[in-house]
Amino acid sequence: MTDDPLLAALEQALAADPRNGVLWLHYAERLESAGRVDAELAALRNAAQIDATRADAEPRLIRALRRGGHLAEALIRAEELVERAPDGATLLELVRVHRARRDVDGEEATRERLAAQWPELLEQLADDDAPGGASDDASGAASTPTSEPRPAPADPAAPAQRANTAPTAGSDQGAPPEQALADRDPDDLEGWAEQFDWGDLRITFDDVVGLEEVKRQVELRIIAPFKNPEVYAAFGRKGGGGVLLYGPPGCGKTFVARATAGELGASFVSIGLHDVLDRYIGESEKALHAIFEEARRRKPTVLFFDEFDAIGGGRSGGSSHFWRTIVNQLLQEMDGMAGSNTDVLVFAATNTPWAVDAAFRRPGRFDRTLLVTPPDADARRELLRRALAKVPGGAELDLSKVVAKTDLLTGADLVSVAERAAERALEQSLRSGKVGSVGQKDLEKAARDVSSSAAEWFAAARNYARYANEGGQYDELSDYLKRVKKW
Repeated sequence: MTDDPLLAALEQALAADPRNGVLWLHYAERLESAGRVDAELAALRNAAQIDATRADAEPRLIRALRRGGHLAEALIRAEELVERAPDGATLLELVRVHRARRDVDGEEATRERLAAQWPELLEQLADDDAPGGASDDASGAASTPTSEPRPAPADPAAPAQRANTAPTAGSDQGAPPEQALADRDPDDLEGWAEQFDWGDLRITFDDVVGLEEVKRQVELRIIAPFKNPEVYAAFGRKGGGGVLLYGPPGCGKTFVARATAGELGASFVSIGLHDVLDRYIGESEKALHAIFEEARRRKPTVLFFDEFDAIGGGRSGGSSHFWRTIVNQLLQEMDGMAGSNTDVLVFAATNTPWAVDAAFRRPGRFDRTLLVTPPDADARRELLRRALAKVPGGAELDLSKVVAKTDLLTGADLVSVAERAAERALEQSLRSGKVGSVGQKDLEKAARDVSSSAAEWFAAARNYARYANEGGQYDELSDYLKRVKKW
């Protein structure tokens, strides 16, 4: 628990309304003042995933990442934002990120673009060089040029040099992801890869509500080859391969991947951007290779890459060499060039499949791209029933009207409906000192107050389905949009 009463109040408010982006931004400001860097970054990431606050949160997140020394993620997010919504402030921040990374070529190219489009902002770069300017924000995180090899590990017999910076139990101010990767022994990548949780899971498809077509496709293309290898071998098929899950946020893409591992009794490990990025040239590629090697050693294994567009983005002419080499390494690992990928499944989830490099859709990589949609009426009823069963009186509520009025709400939205319905009863219970029940009016009002968090996604997806459906890659999406009258 925090000692700051305002932080405590904000945490309570966010627990009740986790989709309130304005609250997340205010919470991030307080965390910055308190010096809680990692918690601030987590708050800004949450705000950046909410449509109403994404535009404000993304630039603030990039600045915070740079100040905290998370330079690889700052670079990727800044480059993506400049390409998607170019403006002078973001381009200026990208120059600062390149400067912090000591990437002379990248800084020069971005500075030239800034001078051509927003020359009035160049004065701010001169101010950065003054003591206390933005050039000092990264706290020396890039003191070693990225073009140089990684420094040799410290002599184990020498006194510990990072004793004052090691995170303490319960602290949220540990080393940046790049530093954590830098601290690993480059000669013990196998030991580093073992740090992930490779445990078997007990979640199965019985725990996944709805998504019957997605489960059927995964059963046919992924699970059956594992359970009946001799049948598939007769048809020249074998276990392995990959599945790319896409759709609006909050619809269960991660849960499907976990349930697949549970159905197979396979090891499951989730890989994020932080797990592989390193500011030193070539080290991110080595980290990817180490993860795949560990997966091959522990097979059957499900490797899950969340927000895959951040890792497997297109290798356009404008993307940096740093980024293109990571994509190339991932493609090579999926092709099994460094070892057999039999019984190694690669699942990836993305909200923006159009941002994923087209090379990943080649057979042998992501053999199947599956759309994960908001729950249908039956699934909404079951999700609401499960969520409301946890609160007093929830089991007695009539869900029919609410189910009919919550079309296109995601699973996360429905959980929010249940939480809001319980708020009034909770407040009354605190006042009276007696536990009250959630009423029917509470539930119906909550359903009216919560709108679909997938609305903006549908608007963007419709444009891609209409105008970028080369080879029928978005036929499934087109059919769905027409069926729900979003075409």
